[in-house]
Amino acid sequence: MTKKPVYLMFVFLTLICVLSLGGCSGGGGGSGDSSSTEDSAGDSGGATTDAGETGGDTGEGSGDSADAGGTTENTGLTRAFKFTLPLFSANSAWNQSAVGAAVAGDSDQRIQTLYRSLRGDTSTLVASGGAVDWPFIVVNYDDFSIPIFQAGDNEQSVIVCDYDGVRWWPGPKFPNQAEGGPVTTKAPIGQIRPSGPVGMDSDGHVVLYHPATATEYEFWAATTQRNGECQSLGAGYTGTAVLEAGAVDFFNVTGTGSNAAGESSARAMGVALLAGAILPEDIENGVIAHALAFAIPGPRNLSSDPSEPNSSDYQYPTTTTETDHYSTDPHALKAGERIRLKSSIVGEDGSVIDESALSPVSRMFLTALRNYGAYLTDASGGFTFYAEDIHTGSLNLSDDMVNELAGNPPGTAMPAGKTKWQVIMEALDNNLSSIPVAAGYAPSSMGTTNFEVVSPAVAP
Repeated sequence: MTKKPVYLMFVFLTLICVLSLGGCSGGGGGSGDSSSTEDSAGDSGGATTDAGETGGDTGEGSGDSADAGGTTENTGLTRAFKFTLPLFSANSAWNQSAVGAAVAGDSDQRIQTLYRSLRGDTSTLVASGGAVDWPFIVVNYDDFSIPIFQAGDNEQSVIVCDYDGVRWWPGPKFPNQAEGGPVTTKAPIGQIRPSGPVGMDSDGHVVLYHPATATEYEFWAATTQRNGECQSLGAGYTGTAVLEAGAVDFFNVTGTGSNAAGESSARAMGVALLAGAILPEDIENGVIAHALAFAIPGPRNLSSDPSEPNSSDYQYPTTTTETDHYSTDPHALKAGERIRLKSSIVGEDGSVIDESALSPVSRMFLTALRNYGAYLTDASGGFTFYAEDIHTGSLNLSDDMVNELAGNPPGTAMPAGKTKWQVIMEALDNNLSSIPVAAGYAPSSMGTTNFEVVSPAVAP
């Protein structure tokens, strides 16, 4: 049987964000650090890039010039192409409406189980990495996010080897099934940077998108800098090729975005990285017209051998579940579970939130959670949603429109050193940091849940 990669869970990130009360960019409950756009171009660490091992395209830069309005962009890293929305097929889970979906009879109990884990109860969590005390919505848009780069027509050879130097078996889509591969994918155009933070303590996700074939090549624990074969320096470094990765997969974005049953992907649960991600194109369109992807500290895994999950612990659109960081509570959410935001929501003190006071981009996010819901697709250190990395996301809107969406006064100058995409994502994360999964925590009861578990997506 194909060996599944072990996925990392970063509870420490949530703890850091809680301690800093909002000073953590892209992973915490705040508005983000003003210096979170890193100068990654110089992060070579003195390692070799093994540039001769790739047939990657060169000569065509992947970065845009600055957008109209004077905001500084991440030159050389922002993607120059645009997606045509919606991604994935019309009958995929990601484009199915959640309006009218029936509420599960044990919905409150399921949400309560999640709430308890987000308030520090680790009694049923395996390999949790420590207690969490942050029950609010988090959006990853910098560290632990999804950077997207363009792939060209040339190819690269990628060894299947994680940051610990462990070789894994390629997924069944690749002809070479030897331990460690290598596998062949399309190569990037120009420089790329797997998601941070810099070093080994990162997911190291990266997407290479080939527009001509509508194919995303995706990687977990991607390496662009190393000291030798299976001697990665970790994530967050720029390079011209993916030399190694702990998991490699590919999806056509006109399909369902799901693998065959039992198979993982660059996500632990077998769905495409682009599935459920918030993209600049969503914001430019003025509506997030698709379901979202989320992660929690403890997806359910009740198998006597957790490395071989029970089929009852996952459902479409996922095709497997976490085998390393999971919950043994039978009431924990399972992979692929769909949740929906209630029509009226409360803050941590139980009082109703006045959503008209939230920024327009935040209301856009909440509307998506009501119209399409969200699917559990991974494990994380908090109640986490995903957006494109601010190092690659480019928002083609005027300063006035960005200010309006972010809830800033008209005429507010775009901050130096931040992209428009970063401004929007920080405004979103800042508002969402006051919206908990539930309120009224107690060991055996709670007051009000903001989310409900609803009937699953229908598999095509």
